[in-house]
Amino acid sequence: MMKKMIVLMMALLLLLPVSVGQATSGAAVPPGGTAPTGGSCSCVSIVGDDDNFGRQTCCWDVTHEPDDGVFDAWNPAPKMWTHTVSIPTGSTITDAVLTIKSFNVQDANNAFDVKLYVDGAEIANAFDSVYNQTDTVTVFQLEPSIFNLLVDGNIQVLVTNAEGAPQDSFAIDFSKLEINYLCAKPAKIDIKPWFSPNCILNHPNWLIPVALLGSQTFSVRNVNDSTVRFGDKPNAGSAKLWSYTTDINYDGFADKIYVFPFQGTGFDAGDITGYLSGTHSGVKFLGTDSVKIVNISNGR
Repeated sequence: MMKKMIVLMMALLLLLPVSVGQATSGAAVPPGGTAPTGGSCSCVSIVGDDDNFGRQTCCWDVTHEPDDGVFDAWNPAPKMWTHTVSIPTGSTITDAVLTIKSFNVQDANNAFDVKLYVDGAEIANAFDSVYNQTDTVTVFQLEPSIFNLLVDGNIQVLVTNAEGAPQDSFAIDFSKLEINYLCAKPAKIDIKPWFSPNCILNHPNWLIPVALLGSQTFSVRNVNDSTVRFGDKPNAGSAKLWSYTTDINYDGFADKIYVFPFQGTGFDAGDITGYLSGTHSGVKFLGTDSVKIVNISNGR
C-alpha cells in the first residue's frame, strides 16, 4: 500500500505546472588549469623557483636560499614537498608527468640508493639513469595505478635513501607536476524542482524527480539516457525509471525530467549533495544540487 501511495503521489506531482528553483552546475575552473568545458583538461603545479640551484657563476656552486625550504639545498635525503592542484569532481585522470631537476643524485649499482615516492607509492628505479651526473632533468611518467592517489589534489613527493643505504647528499632545483584529465561538462540541474529544500525520503520505494536543464549550448536531446545516473557521488547511482522532455522553466529550451528510485542512489543521512552524471554528445557531464535525506523512521 505504501509503495502504491508513493508512486501515485509522485506521478501526480510530475503533472503539475512548476517553476524551478535555483539550478546549479557541477564544475569549477581549476587554478592553473583549463576551464572544464568537457573533454580534455589539464593542471600544472611547480614547486621550487627554477633558478638553476641559486647559482651565481661556477657550475658547481649550489646557493641555498632560506626561503626555498628543501630546494637548492645541498644536504642528505630525505627531501619532501607537496604539489597542490585542483581537479574537478567527476574527472578522470588520463596522464600524469612529474619532472624533477636534480644535482648529483646518485643511485642504483653503487653505494647510494635513492628512492622516489609519490603519495606513498614508490616510483621504481626512479633515478637509475642519472647516476653520477650533475645537473639532470628527469621526467617520470606516472603509472595509471596511482592516479587514484592524485585526485584529491594534494600530492606529496618524497626523495629519500633506501633503508640501510649510505646517505647521499644532493640538491633539487624544482619539481613540476602536470596532470591531464577528462573533465565533465558542467550541466544545470534541479532536484525536486518544485520543492525547497530538496527533501528525499530514505525509503527504497521513494521516487526522485531531477530536472536536467537545457540551454543554447546544452541540448538535452543529445544526452545518452542509458548513461545517466543519479546518486551520492559522480558517475554512480541509480538508473532512471522513466523520463520525459518539457520546457520546465519556460526559457524556450527543452529540458528533461528524470525519475529515479531511491534504492541504488547510495544516499545516507547527512548527505547534502546529489550528483546527476552521464554523457552528452559523447562527453561526460555532471550537475549537482543540494539534498536533505529524511529518515522515514522518525520523519525528521
